[in-house]
Amino acid sequence: MKLFGMTLAAILLTSASAKAQEPAYDFLIQGATVFDGVSSKARQADVAVKGERIAAVGKLAASDARQVIDGRGLFLMPGFIDAHTHSDMNEWVYPGLANKVFQGVTTEIVGNCGMSAAPAEGQQPALMPSIWAREGVKLPGPVEWKEFSDYRAWYEKLGGMTNIASLAGHGNIRASVMGMQARPATPEELEAMKDLLRRAMNDGAIGISYGLIYLPGIYADEKELTELCKVAAEFDGICAFHMRNEGSRLIEAIEETLRIGEAAGAKIQISHLKAAGKNNWPKIDEALRLIDEARKQGLRVRADAYPYQGSAAELGVVLPDEIFTREDRLQLFMDDTKRPELIKQLKDYYREHPRDWNAVMIASVANEADQQFSGKTLQEVAAKQGLSPEETLVGLLERSAFEISAFSFSQSLDVIDKVLAQPYVAVGSDSIADGSDYPHPRAFGTFSRLLAHEMQGTEASAAAFIRKNTSESADYFGLKDRGRIQAGGYADLVLADPGKLRDNATYDHPKEFSSGMQWVFVNGVPVIERGELHAGARPGRLLASAPEKVS
Repeated sequence: MKLFGMTLAAILLTSASAKAQEPAYDFLIQGATVFDGVSSKARQADVAVKGERIAAVGKLAASDARQVIDGRGLFLMPGFIDAHTHSDMNEWVYPGLANKVFQGVTTEIVGNCGMSAAPAEGQQPALMPSIWAREGVKLPGPVEWKEFSDYRAWYEKLGGMTNIASLAGHGNIRASVMGMQARPATPEELEAMKDLLRRAMNDGAIGISYGLIYLPGIYADEKELTELCKVAAEFDGICAFHMRNEGSRLIEAIEETLRIGEAAGAKIQISHLKAAGKNNWPKIDEALRLIDEARKQGLRVRADAYPYQGSAAELGVVLPDEIFTREDRLQLFMDDTKRPELIKQLKDYYREHPRDWNAVMIASVANEADQQFSGKTLQEVAAKQGLSPEETLVGLLERSAFEISAFSFSQSLDVIDKVLAQPYVAVGSDSIADGSDYPHPRAFGTFSRLLAHEMQGTEASAAAFIRKNTSESADYFGLKDRGRIQAGGYADLVLADPGKLRDNATYDHPKEFSSGMQWVFVNGVPVIERGELHAGARPGRLLASAPEKVS
């Protein structure tokens, strides 16, 4: 017994000694220039990671870490939050696609423009493949969830390259209750929509998004939008608006959005704020004035934007509303007997509302025979086919059953710069169909382009850009312990070489990864290590909102 006791004591002593020798940190980044996401200046510091959290910030000993990373000459920042994406199902559709982490993005706000993965009840699961295909996303199988809680569990099991936080799409909610019916909701249907949104937010959705130029959002009246925003406000959630108009009626659309925010007492996010069309570029000053005035009066309103002149959407949105919103539009386009009258109607419309077809570029195309036209303007396709632009448009939409997307070059760089310079405008790439045959280059280059530009300016401007797209976005979207380099926060970290930062994606070659990221951590796990992708890492999770009221 005495021998046994001595042996046990020796084992316990050895175990205690091993624990004492176990490094305090998993990773230690030494000597980097740290932009902490809060301060207006950078500083030299060491940052330690243990598990999924930042363990310490300061002057730290290398002997306390399993792995030491030399940060000298490099910039260390919180991982960026992409304020507007459509990456809801990227890890399912494009597994392992690393376009965001190569830009330093570690969290994405998904479920935008009224189109989310969940909820999906009623007719919505059957509609989703065609809805997403119109934007260039081909779902690899049927949607297997209904409630937002089901989607959350699915994503947690799958894992992701980045974290995501999801809005509940108004289009999903409306179609789940009343399909694609082109009419206002009845009181009973509106109550059912409110109940569905309330359940989604209880299960972790961070708010609601609207896509008011798309089906079925285009059918909703202001009362419906306001009543649903009131539900989001119960949770201090976000109401994100792809507004009814971003061109000729931009001011009216801004006014409606601000009215809804005031009536509902909700936080407003204006999606991809812009003035589309040359004749409308001067309207941006009045739009910004309205937003500034609303903020001064206490309305919580922010926006997002991207640094590209071309937008992206389903090609069908260029049609007149009376055609685009028809429930039988596909049948109309497929009916050869009605084709002459349809072409005439379109020619009459575009005569009164001129469209520059050289500014509409075909992107992702469902019809295999037409995929040769990706990257070509509609005018170029028309010339090649020997047809009018209107005939070409109808043919492309009919052959792909409307499952075709396009880029529209309608924005001014001066307006884009003015919008992005606003203190309340975060960066949102509006990325969608990232891994398709022909994505928009913004999916691969948005943050790298802007960060590289800011790093050429003053330290204060770089710090302000980083703060706006890390801690301020985290606070507004209710993402607790994110967006800051501080002890106890989640270790979403970006270590970049400022001399190598560059976006490489172009409209001709849109799938080129960005350069300059040396290490990227998501929840304490390296997804980029020494500039190379860490294959197989899927540390991302779905983040539920933890609301915090900020302006």
